[in-house]
Amino acid sequence: MYCIITRKMNTNPKILVCDDDETICYLLKEQLVDKFFSIDMVYDGKFAIENMKKRNYDLLLLDLKMPIMQGEEVLKFVKEYYPSIQVIILTADSEIRKAIDCIKLGAYDFITKPYNFDELLLTIKRALEHRDLLFQNEALTKQAKQHRASRIIGDSEMLNQLINLAEKAAKSESNILIEGETGTGKELLADFIHQHSARRLKPFVVINCASLPDQLIESELFGYEKGAFTDAKTSKPGLVEIANGGTLFLDEIGEMSLNIQPKLLRFLENGEYRRVGGINSLSSDVRVIGATNKNLLEETELKLFRRDLLFRLNVITLIVPPLRERKEDILTLANFFLESKSPIRAPRKFDEKAIEALMQYDFPGNVRELEHIIERAIIFSDDNTILPENLFLSKKKKKLHGVVVSENTGEHKDEELSIDDLERSHILKILELNGWERTNSAKQLGISQKTLYSKIKKYHLEKG
Repeated sequence: MYCIITRKMNTNPKILVCDDDETICYLLKEQLVDKFFSIDMVYDGKFAIENMKKRNYDLLLLDLKMPIMQGEEVLKFVKEYYPSIQVIILTADSEIRKAIDCIKLGAYDFITKPYNFDELLLTIKRALEHRDLLFQNEALTKQAKQHRASRIIGDSEMLNQLINLAEKAAKSESNILIEGETGTGKELLADFIHQHSARRLKPFVVINCASLPDQLIESELFGYEKGAFTDAKTSKPGLVEIANGGTLFLDEIGEMSLNIQPKLLRFLENGEYRRVGGINSLSSDVRVIGATNKNLLEETELKLFRRDLLFRLNVITLIVPPLRERKEDILTLANFFLESKSPIRAPRKFDEKAIEALMQYDFPGNVRELEHIIERAIIFSDDNTILPENLFLSKKKKKLHGVVVSENTGEHKDEELSIDDLERSHILKILELNGWERTNSAKQLGISQKTLYSKIKKYHLEKG
């Protein structure tokens, strides 16, 4: 029996108060705790730096004049090593010029003593909103590089059952594993779960574990300290920090290196991690959703995936069915892609025989393949009607204007094909469509170049 411990979501912002006046520190703590902030206090800049090395903070309230280390030195340290921490300067009237200089160094704002608490509280809230926007912008920049449809398309009973399960899973704080073949829409389902969860106002951050070499995955996930490696000229927060309070989606998690898996396991157990080159444990509160097109239980038997990581990750498992098992969704999806990809002034429609051809096809590449088929059909159609020959769905190959397509022979022949046969055929088709260029082919197939190379060797694929 495995005991799964789940962490409750903790969204209370963490504030560090640094002032050599103990009375001010205790007064600030008393006032801010009442506003649901988590507060730590130190009485010198030296101790502020020590605390920041041990714990993640969202905001620093910083006095300028202190006995051992001045506030300006602390600010420079923060901007160099922990740039995501927002800094508000607490200053006397006589030090306003210094406070303005601190704004130029990267402080968010300054408040003069004796402070007005309502004014301070408003400034804190604005600073935290600014921090969230910075993280959300970074997350959106990463997401913009990956295409995701705006909603889940389909009317089949199988898909409706999956959506119902996903809505229930979204209400929990448990980690989730999404299984499904390449191109079924696992990332879209993960985004759906995030949007229906209590974390929906926080970032949804995506990383494809198959698209990065081992040495980059760790620094992308957990960040790095200045000097951790040659090009690390400043510290950088990792995706687990950017996703704090939100959802981290680990696509193709089955491709994650065995060297990185123990560090992910540690993070899943207690929310703690270390930046690359760092020696102190930090923490972040994220909900992790993993996705894979592999059977991870089989991978554990082959010693390619840690069993303890699998059981920590799959508290809830959702399986996205392949398109061939939900035929009712084919036409709905095809019409959606046809409408969204057709020129506005030249809408397209399907010929009846084209619809029949689509319904008979097995779509080894699932929804992603259907999208590419429709996009290609729009390009090759001569008028506003998509004909069967525009779809190029049959098995016989020929070259047309340098593009590998399938010739519609008009014949229909039932064949017993294994999953390997379907996968081999699909990979070969994508390779030929891309002129055997592996980078784009791997992206379209939704696998890493390393996996693509293994498939080419496995199926003895050769350039014709």
